[in-house]
Amino acid sequence: MAELRREPIARRWVVITKDPIRGPNDYLPYKPPYERPEPKGPCPFCPGNEEMTPKEIFSLRPEGTKWSVRVIPNKFPFFRIEGDFDRRADGMYDTMEAIGAHEIVIESPEHQHLFATMAPEQIERVLLAYRERLLDLKRDVRLQQVLILKNYPGIFNHHPHSHILAMPVLPRGIDDEIGGALDYYRRKDRCIFCDIIKEEISRKQRVVLETVHFLVFCPFASRYPFETWIIPKVHSADFHDLSREMTADLAGAIQSVFASFHSLLSDPPYSVVFHTSPYQSRFHRDEYHWHIEIRLRIGLREGFEWATGFFVNPTPPEHAAAFLREVI
Repeated sequence: MAELRREPIARRWVVITKDPIRGPNDYLPYKPPYERPEPKGPCPFCPGNEEMTPKEIFSLRPEGTKWSVRVIPNKFPFFRIEGDFDRRADGMYDTMEAIGAHEIVIESPEHQHLFATMAPEQIERVLLAYRERLLDLKRDVRLQQVLILKNYPGIFNHHPHSHILAMPVLPRGIDDEIGGALDYYRRKDRCIFCDIIKEEISRKQRVVLETVHFLVFCPFASRYPFETWIIPKVHSADFHDLSREMTADLAGAIQSVFASFHSLLSDPPYSVVFHTSPYQSRFHRDEYHWHIEIRLRIGLREGFEWATGFFVNPTPPEHAAAFLREVI
C-alpha cells in the first residue's frame, strides 16, 4: 500500500510508493536524453493479450466483441480503492494510506496510434471512457479530486494509454488554481476562466483554434514553450457533464492540435492533464471551469524553476499560437 505524506512547510501531499521499491539501477535507463526503447516481449495492452492485464473495469465494443477502448486497474497504483485511510501522526508529520483509484485507459487496439494520427471518432471513444469512469468514481464519497493524465511516449509501455487518478485530497496545484478562481469570483462575481475566454477571442493573438464549443489557445503567461489549453466556451465546472455533441467537437479539436504538434515539432513528447472540479459539493459550480492543459516536454531548464517557482519560456505564446495556426 502506498502512503500519502504531507510536507509540512509548503503543505503539499506526496505519494510514497513501496510496491515495488525502486533502487538506483531502476533509474539508470531514464537518464538524459530520456529515450527508452520499446520494451521486449508481448505488449499486454494489445488485443489477444488481455490475460496479461488485471480484469477490465470498463470497455467500449462498438463492433461486436472487439474492444475499441479498455479501462483496467493499474498493476502498480499510486492509489488503491481498498482499505481505510488510517490517518496518523509520524512524529511531527502527518500520513495516511493512499486510498483512491488508479486506472489505465488503453486508448486503442492499435499499438502505434497517436492522438496526432487517430481518427477523431477514436479519440471521441476515449473521451467517452473518461466520462463514464469519472461518473462511476464520483459515487465513492471518500474521493475529492480526479485527474486524467497522459504522458507521451509512455515510459513503461509505448502502446497509447492514459491514467485516471482519484485522490482523497486536493493536490496543491489544483488547490491553488481553485483558490485563485474563488478569489476572483468573490471580487468580481464572474468566472475568471470565462473572462479569459472572452479576452482571448477578442484579442485573437494567442488563439490556435476555435470550434463550435471549444477554444484552443496558448495562455498569456505560458510556462512552457507551446503550452496549450483547450477549454469549453460555455461555462462548465465538470468534465463529466460533457454532452455527446461536445464530445465529438472536442475530439476533433484534440486531433487537430496534436497533428499540429506532430507536424511542427517532429512528434514531440508531451504531457496532458484534464483539470475538473472537485467532487465535494462545497465547491460551487459557478466559480470553476474545467479545461485541458498540454505541456510539450521540450527545451526545459528545470533547475531555476525548481529552485524559485519561476518559469522561463523562450517562446512567447503569441508566436507559439501563430506557428500552430499555420499548420492546422
